[in-house]
Amino acid sequence: MSIYRLSGRFLEESTYIVSKGEACLVIDPGADAEKILSFCEEKGICIQAVLLTHAHVDHTYGAAELSKLGYPIYLHDSEAELLNGRGNLALAFGVSLEKILKYRTFEGERRTIDLDPFIVEVIHTPGHTAGSVCYLIEGDLFSGDTLFADSYGRTDLPSGDEQDLICSIANELFELPPETFVYAGHSQHAEGEGEAQPDTTIGEERITNPILELI
Repeated sequence: MSIYRLSGRFLEESTYIVSKGEACLVIDPGADAEKILSFCEEKGICIQAVLLTHAHVDHTYGAAELSKLGYPIYLHDSEAELLNGRGNLALAFGVSLEKILKYRTFEGERRTIDLDPFIVEVIHTPGHTAGSVCYLIEGDLFSGDTLFADSYGRTDLPSGDEQDLICSIANELFELPPETFVYAGHSQHAEGEGEAQPDTTIGEERITNPILELI
């Protein structure tokens, strides 16, 4: 499995492209759809699905165009209302965001989805938003805006909740194996594109993350 990173157009947020053979998943298309499609064409890989960790515009900007082209969009059911509403922060960034009319949702705290050849474990991690999720793929965690290297997601935006975030990180993410690599939604490697480097590990964050002061 290979993991690539593209920079989005707002806050250098990370769009991750996870490939295996000729198939790939796009996680958080904050980058333009054209940029994502060009990269996939260059690598000779085909998009199986688009996975959203949450519905803020800096992580979903390219999703509407990808949806129109027929690629399935996935997000947590609790995030669906935010996706096309004012809480997606498009107005705050001064952009007009086209509505995503076709998407697929999942419910519950944990579930596994089969997106052949990928098996994706979805972990519901409310806090940054009510429907924030992290994706665990072959031992690599894509944490969106829930967990960063030596930091964690803000909770003062629509549907955010500090206690939910604390519980999500302490009870869900910190229970993962310590060797789990974490690829964050805003990477400390923001200056680079191409092959992605992990930001941290779960084991490291169990020791150094400042959220430990709140637990």
